[in-house]
Amino acid sequence: MKTTLITLLAATATTIATAQKPEEALIRVKYDFSHMTDTNKREDFYKETMMVVAGKNASVFLSYDTILGDIDLMADMERQNREQAGAATPIFRMPPRKKPANRTAFYYYANEQKLFVQEHLGAFYLVERDADKIDWKITAETRDIESIKCKKATAYYRGRNWIAWFSEDIPFSTGPWLLVGLPGLVVQASDDKNEVMFEFAGLEKVDKNKKPTIKGVLDGNIVRYHGSTKILAENIIELPAKAIRATPNEVKRLKEFMRDDPQGFAKAQLAAVGLGGLKPVSVAPRTSTPAPAPKVNNPIDKSKQ
Repeated sequence: MKTTLITLLAATATTIATAQKPEEALIRVKYDFSHMTDTNKREDFYKETMMVVAGKNASVFLSYDTILGDIDLMADMERQNREQAGAATPIFRMPPRKKPANRTAFYYYANEQKLFVQEHLGAFYLVERDADKIDWKITAETRDIESIKCKKATAYYRGRNWIAWFSEDIPFSTGPWLLVGLPGLVVQASDDKNEVMFEFAGLEKVDKNKKPTIKGVLDGNIVRYHGSTKILAENIIELPAKAIRATPNEVKRLKEFMRDDPQGFAKAQLAAVGLGGLKPVSVAPRTSTPAPAPKVNNPIDKSKQ
């Protein structure tokens, strides 16, 4: 049944980006993300480096840590492939995972008020919906954050009271997660209990004449593997060229399939993206236990509880 779901969804693969044209990236903003996932362990926070890449209209919020992890993974897999050249059935060993990978990205199109939620589950799945209109209240309070002049705005959104510091001097109506719609970039944000925090960690203007380098290994051999990595490499914001439309419930069922039957899921995904006929390979068990996903009884989006 689950394999059939993947097959049916794959039949809807299309170039969704026709309505949302590729757009030149102008800025990249990093955030130190902290999330108290378990209220029974209030001193423990899940931490991750996140990033917003923004152009005049389009922006994408994604995990910078996941991009770095994918680069390491692909470099290791290419090394193993070279070492086993000519083998009838190559055996690949997955390197130890340092931390759970956040593979959800949010593409926001301000003019159209459209949001695309991307899940990278072997294939790219996209859930399209109208962007939420957040009822921001802009206050008179101001603050300088790393020499950036910011104004304070508050809103009750998805079960939390949010405090955002935004800058009209950086005229991009975007921010971390789904915190968009203000007349300037959201530089920093948190809920009023400091259970979820996006702390400013740096901003850089994109130099279109300079090819970015990530850890010194970003090149044409790595870029092809990951849509988010491609965004940083080419400085272009665009949805995956081939994407599979899905509903939130379908994505949920796919994640359950991946959790319950990883090997069956991987085979079904290969078939879904047209790679089922490749030379057989074997995946050896990990030599170490993957980092466990954090227990979550306190999600960012509390409206779903």
